[in-house]
Amino acid sequence: MHTRTNPSRKRQRAPPRKKACSNCTKSKVRCDLERPACSRCRSRGQSCEYSANVDVSPSVDASPAMELDTAVIGIPQPDRAADVPVEFPFGAITTAQNKPQTRPDQNNGAKLDLRLVDLAPSANAGQIRDRWLRPYILPSLEDEEIPKAYHPFTLQYIARILCTYPRCMLKDGGLPPIIHRAQITGKEMPRALANCYSLVRMWEQAVPGSEAMVVGIVENEMRRLAEEPPSHHDYELLATFQGYLIYSIMMYFAPICGPSVVNDQVIMTLMEMASRTAGNGLFCTAELSRSRPNWESWIVASTKRRVILVMYLFSSVYNADRLLPNFVAEELRGMYAPESRSLWDAVDRETWTKEYDRHLLHWEDGMLEISELWRSVETSSPPRRERIERWVQKVDEFGMMIFAVCAHIHGC
Repeated sequence: MHTRTNPSRKRQRAPPRKKACSNCTKSKVRCDLERPACSRCRSRGQSCEYSANVDVSPSVDASPAMELDTAVIGIPQPDRAADVPVEFPFGAITTAQNKPQTRPDQNNGAKLDLRLVDLAPSANAGQIRDRWLRPYILPSLEDEEIPKAYHPFTLQYIARILCTYPRCMLKDGGLPPIIHRAQITGKEMPRALANCYSLVRMWEQAVPGSEAMVVGIVENEMRRLAEEPPSHHDYELLATFQGYLIYSIMMYFAPICGPSVVNDQVIMTLMEMASRTAGNGLFCTAELSRSRPNWESWIVASTKRRVILVMYLFSSVYNADRLLPNFVAEELRGMYAPESRSLWDAVDRETWTKEYDRHLLHWEDGMLEISELWRSVETSSPPRRERIERWVQKVDEFGMMIFAVCAHIHGC
């Protein structure tokens, strides 16, 4: 007897079409299906996994039968804790993700490699490393330097701003002003930053009762960053410094399990990391000759300067809370103040190149140095005021924050 085939059953038995990764499926979002890791998982620092039974058919939306996204209801998502070592049970980036990706970045097809930079070595790196000692050494009678006077409201202002930096990272593609967009949208996110994005989410979404575990995981990652051999790449050194600073700020201003665990050793480690990254250069070689550097070099140098400024502000709050004095950062004299918003926010090489050429014309008399925002005999002179006003007209929110702190301390 001939049996008719049910058309609906035949459709159900059709070969499976190419499916989204597990994380995009759970979150009910479209997956770009990139291998070995999709861009969404890479930007969130998550382990990206695909089902083994897939073919090369066109992509389709995820099946309606999906699990509830635990991130939406505030439950942290450890990335397959059983697949990673116990001492660091948070595999935010897999071995495959550590390999260079083939995904082009957003700069009109021109590859962006932040490991290829041309910077001028700094001679003041040792002074940055040893700065933590300064509050403990009483000035001699011959030393005319006096501590900086921070008003309590100025310290509150700094603290309120810095504590938002980790929270900027909670949204997809979120950026605190000490991380450049090229660092998370390029062909490869450094492991230190990938882990940082994941751990910040875990910290902020910690379920009651899990706080001690989360603190322990973050402390383990900080220990790993502090103890691993320094990289030969400026880019990797910078990412390590950025991650450690974000953790320090998060743990100090938003503790989730008792008092903050940030101590003198953390501050010393921050200054050691700042010294390492400064030693390789805080300026592009071309900047010193008042010419245009390549975009990669400028991104790394400009980001370094921002991270070091924030580290100094953070240590100032830390010292003030312990009734220790703070002193003017003479070792940073001559370092450029944050550049214009148009340069920092440029999304491709062509836009940045045009903006930098305008920037050179705008500052034919030399870039504004951070020390020009400090008190001096020239503070109120018309030439100094004109330069500061010229800078304020184009600077972004981060630069305005630096200006506000300097104005509170030194006047303007």
